[in-house]
Amino acid sequence: MLLYMIRHGESEANRARKFAGWLPVPLSEKGEQQARAAGEKLRGVAFEKIYASDLRRAVQTCELALPGCEYETTPLLREYNVGTVGGKSPEECTAEYGETYTQAIARLDMTPFGGETHEGHRQRVAEFFSQVEKLDAQTVAAFSHFGTMRAALENVLDAPWVKGRILCDNCCIAVFAFENGVWMLKDWNK
Repeated sequence: MLLYMIRHGESEANRARKFAGWLPVPLSEKGEQQARAAGEKLRGVAFEKIYASDLRRAVQTCELALPGCEYETTPLLREYNVGTVGGKSPEECTAEYGETYTQAIARLDMTPFGGETHEGHRQRVAEFFSQVEKLDAQTVAAFSHFGTMRAALENVLDAPWVKGRILCDNCCIAVFAFENGVWMLKDWNK
């Protein structure tokens, strides 16, 4: 089985350099163009099952990349929940929350703001992969988010949090393979 994970196109929050988390942030005009371009890269792939995070920007990306497709939304593919930090820039968070924000970022734990821990997010993404394993399908698509793709990569590679930014631009496409009961990374930033 092959699982294609696609990050959503540029959102209005990405453009403004603000946390989005679980907010219903739409794609920017550039994000809409990126989604269509991702669709061109996916042309010719016959997906037997298509999923999208239930957040607006992922659904929009799915609909623009694969027009007319049938898909299922799932909260398992949602972005990392940052709680009330959503809609704010890192600079605004530092000014408003000070050390509480700095410590939350360092611990990868947004629960002080009503969000989730990084480990909780990883477990949610692992649950999605477990559900996909049970499908009778050879090719699956999943439209998601930066944090979700990072969590998927960490789970598949069995790697801890990677400090710094991994290359996962808007509409990045990763391909994971499930063979003989094991997930493997086949392609990143396709």
